[in-house]
Amino acid sequence: MNARLGKLQKFIAEQELDAIIITSPANIFYLTGIDNFDSEKGFLLIVYKDKWRLVSSIFYKSRIENAIAAKNQLWLKRGDSIAAFAAKQLANCRAIGFEREDLSFARYEIFKKSLRGKKLIPISGAAEQFRQIKDESEIKLIKKAARITDKNFAALLKLIKPGITELFLKRKILEMMQDMGAQKCSFDPIVASGKNSADPHYEGSNKKIKAGEMVVIDIGARYKNYDADMTRMVFVGKAPTKYKNLYSLVLQTQQKAIAECKAGASPVQIFENAVNNFAAAGEDEFFTHGLGHGVGIDIHELPNLSPAGIGKFDNGMVFTVEPGLYHPGWGGIRIEDLCRMKNGKAEILSRTPKNLIEIQVK
Repeated sequence: MNARLGKLQKFIAEQELDAIIITSPANIFYLTGIDNFDSEKGFLLIVYKDKWRLVSSIFYKSRIENAIAAKNQLWLKRGDSIAAFAAKQLANCRAIGFEREDLSFARYEIFKKSLRGKKLIPISGAAEQFRQIKDESEIKLIKKAARITDKNFAALLKLIKPGITELFLKRKILEMMQDMGAQKCSFDPIVASGKNSADPHYEGSNKKIKAGEMVVIDIGARYKNYDADMTRMVFVGKAPTKYKNLYSLVLQTQQKAIAECKAGASPVQIFENAVNNFAAAGEDEFFTHGLGHGVGIDIHELPNLSPAGIGKFDNGMVFTVEPGLYHPGWGGIRIEDLCRMKNGKAEILSRTPKNLIEIQVK
């Protein structure tokens, strides 16, 4: 029994469950090593107190049959309902947990009908609570993803100039990621110039980048199913005083927050400290998102550096610190680093410098 499944089984016993249904692709990968991110929910994991079974369509047999022991494999025929099939495996259980945030209502209805008389109990964070503490093998993969991300930004920096469109740069990011060794991007990259940079999750357009504009570049590489995340700013031409002052404020707020990220500290408190730091400069209303988030198999996971955060920082956690200010009609500034908690303090994994970058305009 691998240690990850062992922790979950201990949790099952503590919650007085007989089994739990795991449907999240990220959690199935974490617990079994089976990659089903592109399977359209073709996999389902049942973890009992003393055993586990991976349920899947025969369509995926070549992916699984040599990856895990035969005793842990359960196959359904093409066209059969995976939920109805799985329910039959739970017939002798009385209390069954399921992933509250992941199981679809349609499948829940099938389980409810098939397991009439059993207790179906919604569980939040069953596997995620363990995933937030990364082991060294996971850290190694995340570091590799971070190095590819740094390399990608360095190459992109050479392409930024007036007349280039946001979508051209976005396409280059996507293209270079795989050329540099990534599976793909961790998320849809953001290239936002001028006033567009005031939208934190801007999707991009054919707008041409102009001299006298800031550009937000938010990118991340995915490597062997582990993610990285980093944001840097570029100013095309000579940056004006307002930009320099706000850039300095965002950077100072980020550096202060990273220094406060220590084992035992509250992510919520560190978020609130960042808000207060912006408030002292009269800028808090322009900070419109959380301070950061966990990164790993998913680009957004525990811990949360926001009002929704829970628990305390601990060694092994990997997370971003990304304060930003967004002025509608003018633009936005965000600086983001990927960090890990090691020996009680935050270690920055992003290596790209954070000095103010001005692109010379000829």
